[in-house]
Amino acid sequence: MTTGPGRFRRVRPALVAVAVLAPLVLLYAVCVPAAWLRTGLRGAEPVPATFHGGACLLGRCAVTYSVAGERVTAGLPVGTRAWGHTGGDAVSVRAAPGEPGRVALADDTGRGAVAALLAVPVGASLLALLAAAVRVLRDRRPEEPMRGA
Repeated sequence: MTTGPGRFRRVRPALVAVAVLAPLVLLYAVCVPAAWLRTGLRGAEPVPATFHGGACLLGRCAVTYSVAGERVTAGLPVGTRAWGHTGGDAVSVRAAPGEPGRVALADDTGRGAVAALLAVPVGASLLALLAAAVRVLRDRRPEEPMRGA
């Protein structure tokens, strides 16, 4: 059974929109809270910690540090820039008072780190808008010249 030649042409823009918007929403859902966490930890005092390796850009690395005499292991947020650190390295972290699980590397709480983290979804959005604009301009039908005057 055929639905006709024009059916897919009408559905395709909706499929493309969903295929572009879903990753963008996911990117914003990951990057904005991670940037917000870093901004909230700027005023916290740096604390010495031990780094545990992993895929830090994906949020799979951790640190162990002391809080009131107890050892706490906390995961670092998504997008942590831990270049050059390996398991067992001494690092400095900022932890939220009263919430030992909310930590970020002290070097990763500056304005530049937050701006770089927010640049990822904003850049992806601009790229998607540019691609959409190119698509619209390419598909626009040329104007017909005026006939006989």
